[in-house]
Amino acid sequence: MSKENLYKYLIIAIICLGGILRLTVFWVSPVNNSYDDHLEVIQIYSESLSRPAPFQCWECYQPPMYYYTCAAIYNINESLGVDKLTCWKMVHFINPFLSIILLIIVYQIMLLFKMPKLSILITLSFVAILPRDIFTSAMIGNDYMLVFFAILSFYLFLKTLFALRNGDKVWFWFILLILTATLGSITKQHGLLIHLFPFSIFLLLCKKIYRKKLLLAIPILFIGVLLSISEEVWKFNQTGQLLVSNQHYFDYAKNQFPGSIDKVEFFSFRIFELYQEPFISERTSASFFTELFARTFYDYEWRFISPKIPWANKLGYIGYSLGLVWLFFLFNIVFISLRNFKNSLYKVSWHTLVTKIIPILLGFLFMLVPFIQTVRYPYFSSMKSMFMLSGIILLIIALGSQIKQGSWLQKFGIYIIVLNISYGIMLTVSISFYLGISVNHLHGPLWPIP
Repeated sequence: MSKENLYKYLIIAIICLGGILRLTVFWVSPVNNSYDDHLEVIQIYSESLSRPAPFQCWECYQPPMYYYTCAAIYNINESLGVDKLTCWKMVHFINPFLSIILLIIVYQIMLLFKMPKLSILITLSFVAILPRDIFTSAMIGNDYMLVFFAILSFYLFLKTLFALRNGDKVWFWFILLILTATLGSITKQHGLLIHLFPFSIFLLLCKKIYRKKLLLAIPILFIGVLLSISEEVWKFNQTGQLLVSNQHYFDYAKNQFPGSIDKVEFFSFRIFELYQEPFISERTSASFFTELFARTFYDYEWRFISPKIPWANKLGYIGYSLGLVWLFFLFNIVFISLRNFKNSLYKVSWHTLVTKIIPILLGFLFMLVPFIQTVRYPYFSSMKSMFMLSGIILLIIALGSQIKQGSWLQKFGIYIIVLNISYGIMLTVSISFYLGISVNHLHGPLWPIP
């Protein structure tokens, strides 16, 4: 078997493994195990088939896309005579299904970048076992649908760019890009950021050689942006608040630590304290970067495995150690990429520049979301890394595309693949074995099933 064929089969295997990990956590996790009570909102949508008032419940202010989808799935299954718990499990299945499709989309994006097969395998191993991705996809909530639309928009953005460069018809891809960006924006408030992709295409069309295409691009972009903004306009008319949050009305989080902006540590990284207490505590939860790091690489705010399990702390040590390896690896890619970019800046075509810069910029904008939320509401529940999950995946793909054939990064990446797979299996098996015990000791309630 040739090396290329071997890598091809390994890529298929890593995608399948990622799917198995997600389905396993989904299967063992109760449908009502989530950070917030999204089941209440879905019930309101499924019964009334219309939007509730923004403050009718804690999550009622959220955009409607995810909840209409869930309501449709629930009502279809109910009409078929399916029992209530199975109806909810089918709703629960939406996010893991999207997460498996997302792995395939990530692979297709890397093919567009024409990455070496080994570099694709390394990058996919990051996305396939990313704990934050697995946890988010295993919960009922609208966060994962936003991630799906963000990464799908990235794929359509590249397809539009390549069609533009090759002189092909761009409208099919551009219209789909506007559609997915719009769907993302009516799934979650910060989905509005996805419009950076079509807006970048629009700016390129302003170049003299493409200006004839503007006549069609302007109304398409205008319709998409208008539909996206209309969501926020509707909520503003309902509440009088711009970019309204449930915390404008409810004060459920007021007693959460740290409680005030002056107590939030934006310039600390309490890694040693994290090794001493791998789960959320007052020693670490005021540290912004510690919170984001811990929530990304382990079940820090325990929703799947309890600190009462003796093995749980050791598993946390492994997760955080792997996280440090990831940071070392990715920071080295950044350093080498900046050095190479500086040396070849004047030789880079506009197409290559836009292809590389825009997804990185959007990735960083998504990474800013928990920062902005923490400034608005200085509680540990605002420091959720799932708010920036789209950005994490965008940056992993963008950085992975810079792993050159035969480089030391690629050689080192082989060992990281092994570490990633080992930890992914270890984490998932541990959750499978211990979730039944942990479910009575979770950090937060299991929400009532309507």
